Amino acid sequence: MLAEQQTIREQLDISSDEFLEMGNVGAMYYQQGNLVKARTIFEGLVELDPQSADAHSALGALLTLQQQDEAAIEHLKKAVELKPEQIAPYVNLGEIFIRQQKLEEAVANLKKAIELDPDEQDPGANRARAMVLGIYQVIQADNKATDEIGLESEKIN
Repeated sequence: MLAEQQTIREQLDISSDEFLEMGNVGAMYYQQGNLVKARTIFEGLVELDPQSADAHSALGALLTLQQQDEAAIEHLKKAVELKPEQIAPYVNLGEIFIRQQKLEEAVANLKKAIELDPDEQDPGANRARAMVLGIYQVIQADNKATDEIGLESEKIN
C-alpha cells in the first residue's frame, strides 16, 4: 500500500492492541467525566484511523452526551456504515432523534439495536427497549388526552 493511501495509524505502525489501549484511556476519561480529555483522545483515534467503527462510535457517543447532535450523527452513521452489527451507535442515534422529536427515525434506530440483541444481554439494547417503551407510553398518554379533550368539547357543544 502506498504511503498516501495508508492511514496515519498504519504509517505509525500502531498495533491493534495499542489502538485499543488508547481507546480504553479515552473511555476511562469519559467514565470519570473528563469529557475534554476523552474527546481529544476519541478525535485523535478517528484521525489515526478513519475506518475504525469503534473510534467513530465512541466519539459519536461523547458528542451525543454533549448534545452536539449534527457532529454526533455524522460519526454514529459512519460507525454504522463501517460495522452495522454494533449496537451502541443505533441507540445513540435513537436518543438524538428523540431529542429532535423525529420519532420515526428514533424508533427505527432503536428497533435495529433491539434486533441485534435477541437475548436481551446488551445494556445499550436494553436502554433502547426502555426508550421505545417510553415513546409508546407518551404516545398512549397523548392519545388518551386527545380523546378526553374531544369528549369534553362534545359536551360543551
